Amino acid sequence: RLSAKMEGVLARAATAVSHREGAALGAALETCTRPDEQLLSVLRAGSVDVGEACARALPEPYDEIFACRLRATAASERREFAEAYAQQEGCLSAFHKVFQEAGADWLLPALHVVDRGVRKLALQADAHLRAQGAKADKLQEAARVLNRSFTITITDRAPLESSKKWGALAVINELFKVYFKLNNLRLCTNLIRAVDGTGFPPFDDFPMSQKVAYKYYVGRLSMLNANFQLAEEQLMYAFDHCPRTSLKNKRLCLLYLVPTRLVLGRFASGRLLDKYALAHFRPLCAAVSVGDLRAFNEHKDAHQSLYIQQGIYLIVERAKTVVYRNLFKRMHALMGTNKMSLRQMSAALGAAGVPTDIDELECILANLIYQNYVKGYISHQKRFLVVSAKEPFPALSAVPAQ
Repeated sequence: RLSAKMEGVLARAATAVSHREGAALGAALETCTRPDEQLLSVLRAGSVDVGEACARALPEPYDEIFACRLRATAASERREFAEAYAQQEGCLSAFHKVFQEAGADWLLPALHVVDRGVRKLALQADAHLRAQGAKADKLQEAARVLNRSFTITITDRAPLESSKKWGALAVINELFKVYFKLNNLRLCTNLIRAVDGTGFPPFDDFPMSQKVAYKYYVGRLSMLNANFQLAEEQLMYAFDHCPRTSLKNKRLCLLYLVPTRLVLGRFASGRLLDKYALAHFRPLCAAVSVGDLRAFNEHKDAHQSLYIQQGIYLIVERAKTVVYRNLFKRMHALMGTNKMSLRQMSAALGAAGVPTDIDELECILANLIYQNYVKGYISHQKRFLVVSAKEPFPALSAVPAQ
């Protein structure tokens, strides 16, 4: 006999289907995803034929949707994560059967619950398979089945007020998470193109949580593509619009916003870094700000593993250009002349603990001039850097990030 708890879940699901209440259907699926102890005990015991119980309570294909979801939960409890993922994938495939029909936009809240379950169980399954020395390919499979959700939402031709396109941004965010985890970022291009397309609903009309997630991932992509001005704008949007209580998410935004702003010559305050447990950026910001090349190199080398793990090492390395610019600006002030001797500059670098021969120094300066961090030219024959009398070191805000 069914437990009262399972009867209640299936009854609520049946009511949601008959009344076309997507939020209530999603809530019933969430209950199956995170069941209480009473429902868990029934699933552990295996005393109930889940398929038969769902078939009695729900019409097709909702019976299959709930049966697969309950079997996925039972498999997870047995730590059979590959089986759990297979059942959840079956749940989403069954969901697509009804979701692709006309007028099924009411199902969007439930779609997001099922999509999220596919991604999370794929991650669990892959972690378990790796631990066993087996091939971990469930997240790649998840990308394929989630793309079906994306296709159904983005190609819907219903009028905008009843369009499934209102579900596309949440699906896109799930796919972003998958592609970033798989390190297959080129696949993100089609997702961004869809949002920028003329048929996409107005971005401002989507829920704030979805907009924040989208801006966060697009900001990270812009950062990796060296489009630092755009990355700063997008990551700042995500940070500013995160709820104040979401400290973890705000910290994630700052993790990429701080090095992005470093490349642009803008520095986070120590107070902000301390608040979000990012104090390891303090000496980095200080070194870039004053042009302390030795401190910058020592910090970067000491934190290399951390920055590689966080995916920001190459961005931190890009900030070295700003360090050089600020260092040479200080040298210019100390020398008091627009005709700066390369020999003296090389000697100063050596005294600062960063030995640099003149040929290497010329290369560094040529790069700074090319990127507009320095206005001037190099006299190779006479070994001088001749800088402009007016704004020899343009304000960093006026220098386009290369």
